[in-house]
Amino acid sequence: MHLTIREAKGVMVKLEVQFVECKHHIRGFFCVNGARVFPVHCSFGSKDLPGNVPNLFRKSIHLSLEEFERFKNCHMSLNDYRQLLRVKGIIS
Repeated sequence: MHLTIREAKGVMVKLEVQFVECKHHIRGFFCVNGARVFPVHCSFGSKDLPGNVPNLFRKSIHLSLEEFERFKNCHMSLNDYRQLLRVKGIIS
């Protein structure tokens, strides 16, 4: 799987991540109704994410490879994503 830092940040923005200040990473939390559900982060910069990091990023937001590609390429809305998390039992 290939993912740039710019694409990862774009996914975080689409997820409406609540960003927190960090000196080493772009860091935040996916929130539902104001409650933090899980953390999301990636490195600063604009390069490709190295090695297994893209898969770890994808897994951190609880998506399969196919689901991640659909979300990243704007074929899945934020509401669809939230519904998918409900089906998976991650949020209620």
